[in-house]
Amino acid sequence: MTKDLLSRLLPRLIRAMLAITLTMPLAGFSGAEPDAADLPLPSSLPQHDYETQLYTWLMRQQYKTLGWQHDAMVRDTGPYIEGEYYGTHPAVRIFYSPEVMDWLKNDRQGDIADGAMIIKEMYSPPAVLYQDLEQKPEYQRDPAAYEAMLGQLVSAWTVMVKDSQGSHDGWYWSGTSAPDKDQSVEAAVRSQVERYGQFPNSGFGAPCLRCHGSAENELTFSTFRNLNGPKSTDYPLRFMVDSSWRSEAHFNNYPLSLLADDPFVRNRMMIPTGQRPWSDTSVPGLKDYVSAHLGRGGESEQVPSREALASPNAAFLEQFPSLASKAPSLLSDVTAFPSQWTDHVVPGPGDPETFMTSSNCMGCHGGLGGLPYGVTMFVQTGPNYGDGYNVSEYGEWRWSPMGLAGRDPIFHAQLESEMAYIERDAGLTPNPLRGSVEDTQQAITNTCLSCHGAMGQRQLAIDAELDPSLDPNFNVDYFYLTERMSSKDPKPDDYAYHKYGELAREGISCAVCHRIDAPSAAAISQWQPAEPDWLTPETPRELAYSLFHNSTGRFERGPNDAFFGPFDDVSTEPMNTVIGAEPKHNDFVQDSQLCGTCHTINLPNIGLSEPPSPVLDAVETNPAFADYAHTIEQATFLEWQNSAFAQGEGDPSSSFQSCQDCHMPGGFKTLDGRVNIDQLVTQIAAVQDANFPGAEETLPLEDLDIPFRDDYTRHEHVGLNVFLLEMFDQFPEILGVVKNDYMTSADNGVDLAIENMVRLAREDTAAIDIQSVSIKDGRLTTQVRLQNKTGHRFPSGVAFRRAFVELLIKEDGRVIWGSGRTNAAGVIVDGNGQPLTTEFLPGPEDYQPHHERITREDQVQIYEELNRNAQNQFTTSFVHRVDSPKDNRLLPRGWRESSVFKPQGQVMEQFMEATDPHGVGNDPDYQDQGPAFPGEDNLSYEIALPAGVDTSKLVVEATLYYQAIPPYWLHQRFTTAPDGLATQRLYYMTSRLNLEDTPMENWKLKLVNDTFEVRPDS
Repeated sequence: MTKDLLSRLLPRLIRAMLAITLTMPLAGFSGAEPDAADLPLPSSLPQHDYETQLYTWLMRQQYKTLGWQHDAMVRDTGPYIEGEYYGTHPAVRIFYSPEVMDWLKNDRQGDIADGAMIIKEMYSPPAVLYQDLEQKPEYQRDPAAYEAMLGQLVSAWTVMVKDSQGSHDGWYWSGTSAPDKDQSVEAAVRSQVERYGQFPNSGFGAPCLRCHGSAENELTFSTFRNLNGPKSTDYPLRFMVDSSWRSEAHFNNYPLSLLADDPFVRNRMMIPTGQRPWSDTSVPGLKDYVSAHLGRGGESEQVPSREALASPNAAFLEQFPSLASKAPSLLSDVTAFPSQWTDHVVPGPGDPETFMTSSNCMGCHGGLGGLPYGVTMFVQTGPNYGDGYNVSEYGEWRWSPMGLAGRDPIFHAQLESEMAYIERDAGLTPNPLRGSVEDTQQAITNTCLSCHGAMGQRQLAIDAELDPSLDPNFNVDYFYLTERMSSKDPKPDDYAYHKYGELAREGISCAVCHRIDAPSAAAISQWQPAEPDWLTPETPRELAYSLFHNSTGRFERGPNDAFFGPFDDVSTEPMNTVIGAEPKHNDFVQDSQLCGTCHTINLPNIGLSEPPSPVLDAVETNPAFADYAHTIEQATFLEWQNSAFAQGEGDPSSSFQSCQDCHMPGGFKTLDGRVNIDQLVTQIAAVQDANFPGAEETLPLEDLDIPFRDDYTRHEHVGLNVFLLEMFDQFPEILGVVKNDYMTSADNGVDLAIENMVRLAREDTAAIDIQSVSIKDGRLTTQVRLQNKTGHRFPSGVAFRRAFVELLIKEDGRVIWGSGRTNAAGVIVDGNGQPLTTEFLPGPEDYQPHHERITREDQVQIYEELNRNAQNQFTTSFVHRVDSPKDNRLLPRGWRESSVFKPQGQVMEQFMEATDPHGVGNDPDYQDQGPAFPGEDNLSYEIALPAGVDTSKLVVEATLYYQAIPPYWLHQRFTTAPDGLATQRLYYMTSRLNLEDTPMENWKLKLVNDTFEVRPDS
């Protein structure tokens, strides 16, 4: 046989072999035994290397040449109605490797062998299109030609590869699109591996488990019923399909465009518009009607989304020039965090580990944004999938300060400064350090990361106990480590710690809060403090125990095979199958004490010689801090505990409100109020349940019952740090976040979080009221009342937050006197527009005291906490707070002086001392206390009016502003560690932050204001 003849006959031989294979009777599976795939296991290679081989293998359709068994026909995975496909996948035809066939022959019993593969060829739906095509006479005569045609129409593949060592569920999930027209396989593989070769599109623990966790076993719905075909009594599941797809437009897109000019297709499959079923495109005005009645949000008031400035803000540079020449000038020079999709740590094949990333939770708890998949944990405002607001657990947590804590650029710059302060301390005389610089720095890092890098820091400590090769101390460099995606990627010396960096970047993630358990009754009853007067018979023993043992990021962990939640009627099987842990009811997730573990921070004070609170010293468990005096650095939980919000606990008729009541609301309201839902009603998870198209071999439906909850609570978790979220919104490339939501396709998650903050600021934070205005002898006197509406002090949290009052006197719209005005950089200025000396705290007495009466423009009422170090300098360090000359933050309603707690023992009294104000003089507002204390402050202004003022045209305007990061804090960051990568990153972003025409314009968040028009009889 000549070579030329062989080249002509070979295609016919291959087609004949394919015809024999494809028409081989399936019942009994006679014929040659198919071969297994000659591919490595996914866990044996870096992901890009493995998927390069896998995608090449799939695009060349090598599973066909191996003779693998497959579904008898292309089949639907859901109905096709009025132009909308409701399938869980597109139309599919599945191929099964020999290992899977052996398992199916064994009646789906036992384990599928490693290396097994289940391949879904995916086609544009509906499947009847391909079933009709099969009736073409030429395909009836030549089945191999039909097979060749299908091979051209495959739009994509998804694949399951069994690898029991890769994850708890034991499967590698992946998928790839078919090459574009005229694109080579090599080029298609290269582009798709680089674009999609990481989670969430593929890998272990992929979102596919949202549905596949409902399978009866081995996470697959595979069944002989789909293989046996039309000659069998067992026919594949059929779904309703109308004729709305039978249009020319349906065939316009590749690869169906290959069929568009086929006379068989045109004459048999396409029908005129008037004969197709109803669709919204055929009803005039319907889309306008839907848009109007669903309140689609184009006209709604929203916080404007801003692009970052292309170059530094001139006003910012003028105020903070110190780093202008040092900081990176190009985006590419800024040290960026890895993408959020690299934060992917899955439950391993053995016993469940303590922590895993939220990527394992996203599939079920990430929401669904409309047809065809349904609406779950989503407020839909338009007809398209993703039009609306993702209010799912994952969706809102992702953009909360808790979800962003590990990537928080403000925190990382603060931590960098703390390290610089410790190095400075080593050179001071006398040396305030009680240990080595390195030990102190590491102790501070571990302490801070017990909240901001909660999972990574803890998991490393847990693993190091079992693996002596691991250093249990977390290094901030780990935040920039990721799994190597290719063998060509460099392998850093500390690569063994990449998992802990991925976990730490997740901040306070799902597996933190939902693993926190209440202290055991036995531990509480057996607790015996060091001194007898620390507890008394009146002590609330459980609370005291929690404060003593479970503060500063310490908490009781539940078992690794459980996640705690508020519901006791939950379906446990899907979650247990997917991650090896069950959802379990635990009332503690609704207890404010859970929040108190990270919102009661007890820290050492370097340089503080006299221990003011022996209880707080005894609380410390880190030996590196044993010799330091301690004080409470953040007291938000204690402030709540010492408020009317907590005092009615257990009394349904009281005004009791927990942390969760305020920060995890059940309702939903847009900023303009156009959408206002008192209580959301939704499922709390999206799995393949009875609401999905039918599938074979599922768990019993009673195990998949996800009820609708009328007490759903959102994971909003926001305060007022809009500046942080603006940085994530404007610099996603630097901070490694992706603004398009994977599950719902909504791209407004960060916008919603900012709007939640602005709404919280306007409605639920504070009130301001001009009580009176009088004018006499050229002097204007006005009384301004401020009320704290929160359940803790305002501001609360870290000490550098501040709120201030701007009071303006306007004549015919022109400002003639003002206290609390700022420049464009948020710096408070005097009447001549010059920054106040007190704005940068240059000397120990250069600050704004607590004012009862203001008479000059350089006097400003600022509600804040200020601290000085051992050198009597103002400091923003968390561990150098030796002296606090001022803490006049607005107290919550019902506040009581800490001495009230003395009968409850020294544990309670010394913790509650952190809620006492100081530096407020004899202001009667702060002397008033007790259950009736309204949480108010009254402020008097006495102003000498300029000569010639027309008093009949005067307007008094009072506004309360908030700054999460005030000027002096930025100044101390930029001058303390100017060469640090986190500090330079912060400077790059803050100098280019665009707040124009937003509620945060001029670096201050407007909360509330009031105006008073002066009348002649005032």
